[in-house]
Amino acid sequence: MLRNRTLGAVVTARFVSLLGSNMTLVALPWFVLATTSSTARMGVVLACETIPAVVLGVPAGDVVARIGPRRALVLGDALRAPLLAAVPVLSWLGVLSFPLLLLLVTAIGVFSVPYAAASNAILPEIVGEDTSEVARATATLQVAIQTTGVVGPILAGVLIRLAGAPSILLLDAASYGVSAAIVALFVRAGRGLARAARRRGVLVGVRQVCRDPVLASIVAAALAAHVGLAALFATLPALAFRTFHDARTAGVLFAADAVGSVLGGLLALALARRVQPLRLGVIGFAAMAAPIWILTAASSLPVAVAAMFLFGIGGPLGVSPISATLTTRAPAEIRPQVVSAFLAITAAGTPLGAAGAGLAIERIGFGATYVAIATTTTLATLLLWGSVRRTRRAAPEPAPAPEPA
Repeated sequence: MLRNRTLGAVVTARFVSLLGSNMTLVALPWFVLATTSSTARMGVVLACETIPAVVLGVPAGDVVARIGPRRALVLGDALRAPLLAAVPVLSWLGVLSFPLLLLLVTAIGVFSVPYAAASNAILPEIVGEDTSEVARATATLQVAIQTTGVVGPILAGVLIRLAGAPSILLLDAASYGVSAAIVALFVRAGRGLARAARRRGVLVGVRQVCRDPVLASIVAAALAAHVGLAALFATLPALAFRTFHDARTAGVLFAADAVGSVLGGLLALALARRVQPLRLGVIGFAAMAAPIWILTAASSLPVAVAAMFLFGIGGPLGVSPISATLTTRAPAEIRPQVVSAFLAITAAGTPLGAAGAGLAIERIGFGATYVAIATTTTLATLLLWGSVRRTRRAAPEPAPAPEPA
């Protein structure tokens, strides 16, 4: 896959950008917990970063269609860099209030919206329209992404003790700038569609999702999954802070998920041509849901690490084929709008899960919170299984064999 130089550049840019982001995954919640001692405020900060995806996700698809996925990737990283850098700088100056932090985090989320849509929409232009090949490209991207998930959280756990959480945020801001430069210099695919080739209308992607029962089922499953996954990842820094009292523990938990995800990505790459995409997605979703039930019974460090590792294996197995099915099922002229509609609808689950987890930990404790998360991810698996059944019923009957002469 990486023999394709354009795909290699996209993968490299994402690796650099997400290496910093996976450090921030630990550093930002730790920064909030250290300065406010409130898991509820931590949840609000994490939610604010994702709220723009709900509000702006649908119109963002039209923006990506106009300017093209390539330019959206460059602008997304280039504009987020100074916003994130402002957090540590203002903290060091002693003028970073909690409302100002929420404003900056929300602004970062605004420019993340078209970036997310462009990341998926550009792949068919690079590797072609075949769903299996797009799934393989997505799996390749997932392997690179999850490798940063191994290194980033562990580095963050170590560097927080040495330099403090604000310094980690500054490193992430620099990674955005490097990523933008790589795409600008080495990626030529992903230009905007000509005005005559575009199907215009803010809701064109939403209408396509609603009229396609398979896409509608995928969206419902992904929405439930986003609630559960956001809640799960929001619990990890809180678990490290309140139960284990060590930032390195948060890094280990995120890294365990990432190590499993690297393995899951390699499995998805190998199975993409052998297993029907939606069926592979169901297997992945089930593999994500099952380990969370382990956390409902115990949250000792070895149990939590093992659960996150097993959870990580299921991630790419579910995400890669589902993303590929969504991307290739959408007509090329409205693909950015359909991808953005999908992201906007499903992103509604992320702030709900992140904020809900913070409140739930304070009200009912970690054990009951994990029961709710496990139930939600199991529901997502059942909804996706329903998509497979709908696809099977909608498939045309094979043509009868010709009569022998």
